[in-house]
Formats: sequence, structure tokens, C-alpha cells
Amino acid sequence: MFNLGGEELLKQIVESLPDKADISEARFEGAGVVVFTRNHEFLLSAPSYLREVAKNFKLRVEARADTGILMPVEDAEEVIRKIAGNAGITSIFFDASGSRVLIEVEKPSVILGNGAEKLQEIKKKTNWTPVIFRTPPLKSEIINTIRRILTQNSKERAKFLHEVGLRIYSEGKEPKWVRVSFLGGAKEVGRSSILLQTPESRILLDCGVNVSSTENAFPALDAPEFDISRLDAVIITHAHLDHSGFLPFLFKYGYEGPVYMTHPTLPLSVLLQLDYLEVAQREGNIVPYSGKEIEKMVLHTITLPYEEVTNITPDVRLTFYNAGHILGSAITHLHIGEGLYNLVYTGDMKYAPTRLHEPAWNKFPRVETVILESTYGGNDDIQPSRREAEEKLIEIVKKTQERGGKVLIPVLGAGRSQEIMILVHEAVKSGKLGEIPIYVDGIVWDATAIYTTYPEYLHRNIRKRVFSTEENPLLDPMFRRVGGQKEREGIVSAKESCIIMATSGMLTGGPSVFYFTNLAMDSRNSIIFVNYQAVGTLGRTVQRKPEEVVINERGERKVIPLRMEVHTVDGFSAHSDRKQLIAYVRNMEPRPNLVMTVHGEPGKCVELASGIRSVLKISTRVPNVLDAIRLK
Repeated sequence: MFNLGGEELLKQIVESLPDKADISEARFEGAGVVVFTRNHEFLLSAPSYLREVAKNFKLRVEARADTGILMPVEDAEEVIRKIAGNAGITSIFFDASGSRVLIEVEKPSVILGNGAEKLQEIKKKTNWTPVIFRTPPLKSEIINTIRRILTQNSKERAKFLHEVGLRIYSEGKEPKWVRVSFLGGAKEVGRSSILLQTPESRILLDCGVNVSSTENAFPALDAPEFDISRLDAVIITHAHLDHSGFLPFLFKYGYEGPVYMTHPTLPLSVLLQLDYLEVAQREGNIVPYSGKEIEKMVLHTITLPYEEVTNITPDVRLTFYNAGHILGSAITHLHIGEGLYNLVYTGDMKYAPTRLHEPAWNKFPRVETVILESTYGGNDDIQPSRREAEEKLIEIVKKTQERGGKVLIPVLGAGRSQEIMILVHEAVKSGKLGEIPIYVDGIVWDATAIYTTYPEYLHRNIRKRVFSTEENPLLDPMFRRVGGQKEREGIVSAKESCIIMATSGMLTGGPSVFYFTNLAMDSRNSIIFVNYQAVGTLGRTVQRKPEEVVINERGERKVIPLRMEVHTVDGFSAHSDRKQLIAYVRNMEPRPNLVMTVHGEPGKCVELASGIRSVLKISTRVPNVLDAIRLK
């Protein structure tokens, strides 16, 4: 891992290949290496040579065709479509600088089956390296846009990935110390951001916003230890705005390095960031960046699967594990130096199975310190079982339906929304609920499209159903997408009972606020909170069931009598409760030496730390924002 420069490494790899390889170029693609060959025969036989090379140099090495031997795009597309046959190609993107062709198909098994013979045939006849994607049953404009950005800027992307590799494999020394600085998310929920430092590396763990605060909305990037010009990498654990919402700001102010996240987290982050900007602009709030910075973020993002070890700096290796929170959410394991230190950062996690996700992973090669979320870490934060929560929600909907009312469920765009959709779908199909229209408003529909694109990240019990267009519960006609303001007005004025699922989940903006202001005065209606309501949000105020609430609508103060029924259904949370959090640490292999509690209100962080220390006899710390703590 140390004392070998990047250029020297590339040279040694090329020299290890036979002369017939006829390599025109070798370059990094992040932590991996690609060699480009002018020899068609070597291109086809390269895997047998490169397995040994990868083993010797301990990194991924791939061979692709030099641009000089690539079949012209128009001819190649015709050949690919002929070979694909009835696979159902829906789109083809050619990445000329990477000699790859990205093929989206309805039936991947047609191309990938029989030992991937069709893939080999495409490469043999065109020299392009094919990459297969499954066509999602629900079209996602966000995913198509991301692919377009990456292919249209493929030269810039290739240059960036090469520079990342040069940095990763630059000469370095074994680190002698490790420390973390908390720039946000300590004794608070929102703006999560932690700076990890070694003598060699500067890595930012999450970069979120606090949508419920105007005073402390953004991470404390003015801290003396944070220097954007020295930042080596950013790691995003999941797409929710309190973890990813401030990331594009870094690119606005000069960051040029890589961002690491899982495959689904990229489109979900882009979706939520674009929605955040739209809401901020509409409501006259601070807009910290623009779509231009989001596009730059896309170009600088490296997506990784779970459980793949990747070098990200000369002295740090990263591995993502399932966090069970939302699609693609990741627990981050950092291996620092040659065994010097191992840090686990949970981000937000759920240590229990849900309809959508497997429980959070807690088995690691090594771990000395865990930075643990504490959203529901308080002494009294014991949630009911998921079954109890589901029964309670269905009962509220049923009673509201019987009295002719409407049910408003404010939701986060990704995660809880899809859980509720699957639950209600099952309840209607089984007869527990009568037929009822379900209106989906805000970015929920777009997030659902992304969920259908990555079923491999879902619980095994739902995965196969999401793969199928016939059995996919998320595609049932009972879910109706709301097209705009006129349709919203029609929904609230109609006499029919219905369920309305709308963002934002904390009533801080978005269509949920419109529905609330128009439904709150009718006692037949109900509002059901199924996710955390941050201090200072309208949702937190409504939860307390006052006789009236005050909102600012386009600068105008508006008093709304609260007559609708207000319900909070615990148990749907994508966060672990206190019992699950302590069990997560108790069952962790190996046991950590230190647990630091973050991402919770001050009292909850303290109470969870005290509980872990008392029950598990493990040292704990409760950092404040701007605390810097040496770990080694």
C-alpha cells in the first residue's frame, strides 16, 4: 500500500504483460487499472493473463480495446442489436474514451446466460467492452440523465479517474496518528459531517444540511482543521439530505476530488438535492449551490457495491456494508494504514429486517471505534414491533375512510414512502382495507422509479417481485401520481376518501404543507406521522396537537385551526430504537473499544452512551460540534 508511485506502478503492470499485448495506454480508473490494447486476439484472451497480474499487484486490472480497433458506433450498434436478439434493448450509450458500450435491456438473462456467450460475441465482433444494465420497470429520468452526463463527458471523467488513481497510489508512509473532527451532526440531527485525518489523508464522512434550522443549517466548514484544498475524498453513507444535501457546495468552492457512495445512492442524492433546491428557491430560502454543481458532483462520484474493499487514499481502504436504512444506505468501514486502526461509521441504520431491507451488517474484519447514530437512543425510545405499527396505521386509515375523511401521510421521498406503499397495497389486496385511491405527490414517484432499478439492494422477500412488472406492488394502478397544483386542489376538494403520500416528511416544505393547510380544519381527516420530526419543524409542532398552528405562506402569517386527527405511528422508523442500537454493538464482531454517539438530540446521545457503557462495559464519548478527538 505504500512507497510505490502511481506512474511506476502502471509501468510495472505493462512490463509484466507479454509483448503481443501491444499496449497503447495504461491508466487508472480510480483504484483499478485499465490497459488498452491494439491486439484483437489479446483483448479476447486478456482475462487469463490479467488474473495473475491482479493477484501480484493486489488491484483490479482490465483490458479494453484501443480506439483504433473499435468498430464504428453505427455499425457496432447494429451488430449489438442483432446479437442481443429478444433481450429487449431499450437504450445504448457508447463511452468512446473508455471503449465501453452501456446496454440497457429488459431481459439481462438473455445476454448474461449460457456463460455470457453473447457478451463475448459482442466484444469479439465489435471490440467494444459491453456493460449490461437492467431496464427498470418504472422509467427514471434521473438515472438516464446521470448516464448521459457520464458518457457525454467521458474524456473529462477518464482524466479525473486517472488522477484519483495517481493520488491513491502515490508514495506514502505508514500513519502514526488518526483523529476525527465533528463538523455537524454531533448532539443534533441534521448536517452530519465528520472529518477523518491522518498525516497523509483528509476524508469527509457525509456532508449534509439541517432542513429544520436556519442558524446551523450547514456543516462548520470554517473549522480550522478543514481545508478544502487538502481534502482527499468524501464518503456519503446515504442519500437523505441531512447526510448528502450540502455535498454539491464543496464543488462550488473548488473541490476536485472523488466522492464515494453506493450505486443507488447517486441517483437518490441527485433527486433529493434537486428537490431541495426547488423548494428553497420557491420559498425564498438560501440556495447554497446550483444544478451545475450537482452535475459536477455526478462526474466526480465513484459508486461501489457492498463488501468490496477499495483503496481511496495512500493509507485508507474503504468497504461499504448494508445499513438497512434506505436503498443503498451504507455502514462505512475504514481500514487505516497497514492495520494501524479500524473505524466504523454507521450513518443511519436499522438493525432489524423491514419489508424493503435486510438488517444492518455488524461483522467486520477489525474494528476499534464505532461512530454510532442515536436518533432513538433515549431511555424511553422503545418502538413497537413492525407488525403492531402496521396494524395501527391500517386501523387509522380504515376509520378515517369510514367517516369519509382523507389521510395525509407526510413522507420522506426515499425509504418510508415505499415501505408504506407496499403495506397499503397488501392491505387492500387482502381485504383489510377497502378499495381506496392513493395519491403519490412530490418526489416519491421518482424515488420509487430508482427503487425499481436496484432490486438487488432490497430484501430477498421483495426482490423478485420488484424484478417483475406483473407482480411489482410499487407499480399497482391504485397508486396515482399527482401531476401538479390543479390536481392537488382537485384532490382536497373532492368528496372521496383517499390516502395522500406527499413530501416533505417533516412539513418543512413541498406538497405536504399544501395538503396540511387545506385538510387540517376538517375533523374527518387524519394526519399520520411515520418518521422522525426534527425540533423546530412544523411537523414537530403538529405532533403536539395544539388547537391551532401558525405557518408562513409566501411571507404571510397564517393561523390554521387544527381539527384533523393527529397520529404518530412509531415502529415504521428506518432508524434503530434504543434496544436495537445496544444489541447492534453487543453483537458486533469484533467488539469495539470505543463507541461515540452522534446524530441525536443531546439527551438521547448522552443516554445511549451511558447505556452502552453500563450494559456492555465499553468506553463511550459524546462529542459536540467542533470537537476534535484523537483515536490513535
